[in-house]
Amino acid sequence: MTENLKLIRIRLNHLTRMREYLAYSLSQVEAILQLGAWEALSPDQHESLAAFRVRFSEFQEHLGKTMRSVAIEEEQDVERFGAVLAFMERLRVIDSVEQWKLIRELRNAVNHEYEDDAARLAEFFELMTKETPVLFDYFDRLKDHCTQEYGI
Repeated sequence: MTENLKLIRIRLNHLTRMREYLAYSLSQVEAILQLGAWEALSPDQHESLAAFRVRFSEFQEHLGKTMRSVAIEEEQDVERFGAVLAFMERLRVIDSVEQWKLIRELRNAVNHEYEDDAARLAEFFELMTKETPVLFDYFDRLKDHCTQEYGI
């Protein structure tokens, strides 16, 4: 097994654990979203939102790094991440480059604009809860590809 394949295996295992934590945070945030009283959130609820934000961001970041490793294994251009995404779209790991970029923009926005505007925060977290299953699906597809192509 090549060093890159070992790295892919390690990253997939790490993503599996990250997915469990993100799924837990997702369930916590979905419950908070149902309450609708963003101005009166408890410290524990704020903590749950913060954990979800970080876990969502890290999961997408690590998924992207793993996709880059797969592209390296397949001897694809990896200098521009857009080329990696186009390759992942051809493999049907992701639905579209545009969808990935929209999720990344959401991730960046919530990390850089985490503010006290309750309505804006609710909107960010609502969108993130809708995109989390998309990221899980992309991970499943990437993992399936690696199992089929590399036996890992």
